[in-house]
Amino acid sequence: MKIYRDYESSYYMKDNLELGNCITVIDKDTKFYYEFEVQEDKALVKYNSILHIKDAINEFRKTNMQVSIFYNQDRSFYMAFDKVQTFKLPISILQPSKFFIDKNKLDAIEKHLANERIYVPVEILDDEYVLLDGHARCRYLLLNDVKMVDVYIGKMTEEIKEYVYIAKENNLFKIKDMEILSHEDYLEYLKQTGNES
Repeated sequence: MKIYRDYESSYYMKDNLELGNCITVIDKDTKFYYEFEVQEDKALVKYNSILHIKDAINEFRKTNMQVSIFYNQDRSFYMAFDKVQTFKLPISILQPSKFFIDKNKLDAIEKHLANERIYVPVEILDDEYVLLDGHARCRYLLLNDVKMVDVYIGKMTEEIKEYVYIAKENNLFKIKDMEILSHEDYLEYLKQTGNES
């Protein structure tokens, strides 16, 4: 079974693709689609089969742990998790763990999250806070003169640690310094690094 965050499938709504709210599962050559419509700490899950919904929710929560309540597409309750503890940090102290920002994602955040509270996962590495995900969300806040962001403690992988060290070697220490790429260039970058869907 393969499970991944999908940025390209025509099955999903464009806005949810750009926001990174789509999870695809491939099981025995069959694709299962799970689309998350998020509002604060809740998400409505749209799907073509309920078969792998728990796997999709677990994958989605790797970078969205603030979402703790999930509803089926008929709006009935599906499952809930304990709420995560959040606190505020200055965006300026967060070390990036990615190199680029997708312009389409930045535009989608401006369009859909302008009035919502934004949460991002962080982890401490070498006595500093590393941003695990949500680089475009933080950049959006900076572009709108917001200096602080709500964070929660996530889980850092070895791959993320490597990206952090490579970022530092290339003098990438701040979210504001990340280059914004066109969606096409961003997808090409993901393919080159093996992070494609």
